[in-house]
Amino acid sequence: MVFSSAFHRNSLLRTKEYLAGSLCSSSVEWTRSGPGNTLTTVMPGPIDPDGPAAPDAVLIAVGIVSDSQLKVEPAGNWSAYSLSTYSKEFSASKYTFLLTKPSMYLSLRTMSNLTILTENDVVFLPDFPIAVTALKKFQNLTSKSKTNKWLIAQDGSDDAIRFSFNVFEKKDMSNSETATNISTWPVPTECREALEKIVDTHVIREFLVFDVDGSRVAPFDIKSKLQGALVECSFTLGHHAFPDNDSFSGIIQQVLILRAAQVKPASPYKSATKPYRPTALTPEQVHAEQQAVKAFTLPISTAGPSNLPASPLKRKASEEPEGSKPKRVETVGTGGNGATKEKVLSASTDKEKAKVPE
Repeated sequence: MVFSSAFHRNSLLRTKEYLAGSLCSSSVEWTRSGPGNTLTTVMPGPIDPDGPAAPDAVLIAVGIVSDSQLKVEPAGNWSAYSLSTYSKEFSASKYTFLLTKPSMYLSLRTMSNLTILTENDVVFLPDFPIAVTALKKFQNLTSKSKTNKWLIAQDGSDDAIRFSFNVFEKKDMSNSETATNISTWPVPTECREALEKIVDTHVIREFLVFDVDGSRVAPFDIKSKLQGALVECSFTLGHHAFPDNDSFSGIIQQVLILRAAQVKPASPYKSATKPYRPTALTPEQVHAEQQAVKAFTLPISTAGPSNLPASPLKRKASEEPEGSKPKRVETVGTGGNGATKEKVLSASTDKEKAKVPE
């Protein structure tokens, strides 16, 4: 079955988890959890102190994985060469990445000499700012300092959502038998010494990333698969308050790749053996290109109001800035010393004669 962005978005809008949907904000609340707070699902009916705890609320956002601050290789965000992380235990390493707004452009795709515009990820574009606004609202519900950090970041000039996931967890009876063998974890050579220090105390956590076909992405392929891809992120929210700020964490539960990253083709101009000369299109191909663009061009009415200033050629006379055109004057008499008296005529009285008292 061919994936449809529009169909998938409509399905998400009918869930309580999708941040851009109308059902999401009414079904969650902050609950005390250890030294911090966790966003949880609102339990129906009266609160039972002896009943089960409210489950963590799982939220969903869709966007593009930025190539900025992308730390999803086996060693996570830990580096043996960084002064800020060298003294930190390797066990504290996290996978981190930024989710940014989907592309606002439709893309051209050529099939059998016919160029068509693909649906791509433009259908999710209006949902991303709604998701960011919802997260800011959730933060303000529990924030004490109103200086909220970590979760909402900047990717260039745009808002982005920062996600994280702990690479390791402490070994215990529940995970010691089924966990991945940490001693064979494919970290870089410079991280091997740090890894060996936690072999007996920690295990690898399962970072769940699934490809467009539903198959599990291997740890060493995650970065290449995620970078630039359109993804659906399922995550929970955590909060810790500090004297000067409040820290919020988007903790990944799973990542679904909806549209694979677009691979940039190699430049034909980099050939060292022969020069490259562009191939001219046939008249039929030119016509197909023009018809495809014409058929899928967005109407002006759907593009929103223009931000361009009005043309000065269409400006009304009453809107002319002072000094923008010559003044019209008319002699109305002379003074006692023989000096000529003049009267300025406005645009509205251009055809009127100034009346001079007898």
